[in-house]
Amino acid sequence: MKPELRHFFDSMAHFFAEPSRQEQLHAAHPGWDASPKRVALYGEFVLAHVREVMEKLYPLLQARIGLERWEQLVEGYTATRPARHFEMNQLGEAFPAFVADVTVAQGLPEFLPALARFEWADWAVYASEERLPERVERLTVNPTLTVLQHPFRLCAYVRGKGAALAPAPGDEMALLWRNPRQLNTWFTAAHERSLLVLKMAVEGLSPGDVAAATGMAEEDVRRAVEECAVDGLVLIS
Repeated sequence: MKPELRHFFDSMAHFFAEPSRQEQLHAAHPGWDASPKRVALYGEFVLAHVREVMEKLYPLLQARIGLERWEQLVEGYTATRPARHFEMNQLGEAFPAFVADVTVAQGLPEFLPALARFEWADWAVYASEERLPERVERLTVNPTLTVLQHPFRLCAYVRGKGAALAPAPGDEMALLWRNPRQLNTWFTAAHERSLLVLKMAVEGLSPGDVAAATGMAEEDVRRAVEECAVDGLVLIS
């Protein structure tokens, strides 16, 4: 990127972090005679879009902490991570890290950073640019699969739309992937059968191999593969 363009983007980032301070933006571009009212309107316009995006990406987190604390959180986020990306949804990517940074200081529920990561992964998997092959030669892991590890039972909490005050404690490996047919994000807490099928896909193991190594009935192994394939967690020929 040319230095002049970098300077422009950096100065706009400072402006978006605090649109009320236009003097910094004008000082960065001597001779620029843009209307202060129009510049202020543009800054407010961008912030409004950021707020809308955040509300869409993190509905459970917002509902859990309430409107007042949510607005304070988003205000702090935009001040430290101002809008820079051309794709609006990407403006929320750094929010989980920001939540993790301020949770203790602001006395927020300890599960919020994990919930923020989960909600971001939900959207990121849905919007993934990974292409799902129409046909595969062998058992294959869904290329959109994302794995999250956290000390809370978030899958049940999210499935219940945050009806509980907080997720139950307990180590959980959450699997999130885009369903090949419905094209939306599916998720589940990993369990022995799903992890076994994923291992088969990664290591190229056949049902017969697994049956011989574990003592499981080969029919049960095949059934586990079929169930995971129906959900789209893995792809089969």
